[in-house]
Amino acid sequence: MAAPSLNEFAKQLLRLRLADAGELQQCLGELPTALRTTDGLIDAMERRNLLTTYQANKLRKGDTTGFVLGDAKLLYRNGAGTFARVFRAVSLETGDMLGVKVLRQRWAEDPEAVAQFHREAKLLQPLRHPNLVPIFDVGIVENYHYFTMEFVVGGNLGDMMKIRGAVDPADATRIARDIAEGLRYSSTKGLTHRDLKKTNVLLATDGKAKLVDFGLAADEALKPGGTKKRAARSVDYATLEDNTGAPPNDPRSDIYFLGSIYYELLCGESPFPGTKSREERKEFSRFRNVRPINTIRPGLPVYVVEAVDRLMDLNPLSRFQSPEQASQALNQVIERLGGSSSSAPDSGTDTGDTEPTLLFVENRPPQQELIRDFFTSRGFRVLLVGDLQRALNRLNSSPPDCLVMMGGAIGSEIVTGFKESARRTDGRPIAQIAVLSKDQAAWENRLGALVSETARVMAHPIVLGDLKQEIQSALAACSGSSA
Repeated sequence: MAAPSLNEFAKQLLRLRLADAGELQQCLGELPTALRTTDGLIDAMERRNLLTTYQANKLRKGDTTGFVLGDAKLLYRNGAGTFARVFRAVSLETGDMLGVKVLRQRWAEDPEAVAQFHREAKLLQPLRHPNLVPIFDVGIVENYHYFTMEFVVGGNLGDMMKIRGAVDPADATRIARDIAEGLRYSSTKGLTHRDLKKTNVLLATDGKAKLVDFGLAADEALKPGGTKKRAARSVDYATLEDNTGAPPNDPRSDIYFLGSIYYELLCGESPFPGTKSREERKEFSRFRNVRPINTIRPGLPVYVVEAVDRLMDLNPLSRFQSPEQASQALNQVIERLGGSSSSAPDSGTDTGDTEPTLLFVENRPPQQELIRDFFTSRGFRVLLVGDLQRALNRLNSSPPDCLVMMGGAIGSEIVTGFKESARRTDGRPIAQIAVLSKDQAAWENRLGALVSETARVMAHPIVLGDLKQEIQSALAACSGSSA
């Protein structure tokens, strides 16, 4: 199939609702003759922030499907599993951020997989509770099966803990209580979760924990025919239940895995040995050999240890018998720790010395929003300023743990700015990162003499994950130099 002409491609972009006519005309007007190609137009739109990297890469591959699903225009891919992908999107009607779960295309021709996907959405769509992620729209567009949901500005507990490790007992208990409350509400609707783990718990910026992904519960709850088949379970649930005599669809299994999350929040490590092997996860010894939490984190209050032990008791009869009981017990722990059982944890991004502060010099709103969402969801405290001099002045008055200068926003001043930041931080453990744009890549050599373990230079093309790794490495070097 022949590639579309530039004019045809521009009309296609309008149909896809990726830009309006005025924006396209501006981009086309800026293109020199040699760059009046589809790739040239894509590059121009990406530079003007009319296209995200995800959208631009799809277009470069000639893929013009799946950009808009219902009211949701997909912006970035946030996560992926074997069954579905999750995207960040924007509502074309209201401008609000949305999360969109999309069935992977390899499953779209599988009637059973499609049915399970839609069962999850239809079962959860009526549910509304502060500790559940609500589902809004469900549909099919161009063989893309999807549903939209609340976009939680934050991240899952797994990502958070990779950065922060163990958290304060009061915050850990509030998060566990929120999970118990979500389980309590869903149990009133006849649902257990069946796959409770850190990545299925989202932590909003206000500190509230929200449960997501009840797919296995939906598969069992709406299965026609009433067969005697065991309830749909993850490998971990199956191993626990088959070795403890738990009945099908036992809500106390969710309580056990709530306890395992609470355990990890308190001590910074999983109660189970890490493995990706399904065969190893079927070994019941993983559950029998859990180390007592007070041997890993001595000094925890006795009543906290007792709550963990009861949540994770191998005998289902000795655990809390319902999510409501678990929630009540955790509220009592919060009160004994000196907190209010009715208050959510704080923002989840202000935990004192455990949370590195990143100061970004970036003045472009779309990039600011992306940076803030990405790094706060991974356990950092994020500050954004648009003026380089203001950022440099903060190095003297209230220095961050890491200064990140974005060349696309700063322009040519990034060279002098990086030199000045190196001078002002001389002898102090402050990380510095200069991120050069594509047009500035040649300047990397000009900054080479200033590069060190704590002062780094990166040049596009990079992704935020690359930047996060560089920041972590520089922060680790700072910690070593200050030890």
